Amino acid sequence: MGSLRINWHKTGWFIDGNAGIRLLGQTSPIADSELAWSANGGLGYFFNKKIAIKGRLDYNQFNAAYNGKLDRSGQAAASLEAMVRLLELISPNYYRKFELNVHAGAGLTALLNPSLRDQVEANGGEYKGKLFNADNMGHIIVGITPQYHINSRMSINLDISQFTQFKQNNTYDSHNGVKSKDVTGFISASAGLTIRF
Repeated sequence: MGSLRINWHKTGWFIDGNAGIRLLGQTSPIADSELAWSANGGLGYFFNKKIAIKGRLDYNQFNAAYNGKLDRSGQAAASLEAMVRLLELISPNYYRKFELNVHAGAGLTALLNPSLRDQVEANGGEYKGKLFNADNMGHIIVGITPQYHINSRMSINLDISQFTQFKQNNTYDSHNGVKSKDVTGFISASAGLTIRF
């Protein structure tokens, strides 16, 4: 509780960066998906004290264990999101050190699997995808980001985001060649900093 001496509700540009873990993710029946790391960064612009637009890049690691082997794949995602300061909507005239942001958007995802690529190339094939030689899909992202404001320019973040994906071709242990369901998803939980300009 309490108020800040400096009004932190700065409009204009901001950047953020977070690192944490990735949860869930569809694997084939013969493999288990283990926890792995996750990272994201974004560049955004606040039009006013309540609403912003943000471009976000994510990378999520997927480790699938089967038959004593570890199949590693990585997923890169680019999203465009709208973000709202929820507490500022509820109580706009109170300057607090804590904020609760909600964000939602959509984008494109590329799933890369070195194990599958090596197997295809070892058998004389050529590993190709439509974009970045990867399993490409669309996604929707929805999340919530509690923030603690250190000062008027810097905040500590805790972000929890849900990715819902469409048209994923293979499960994350794609070395097995098992096809995935049409709609898949996972959750990322990360912590980091936001800097306002």
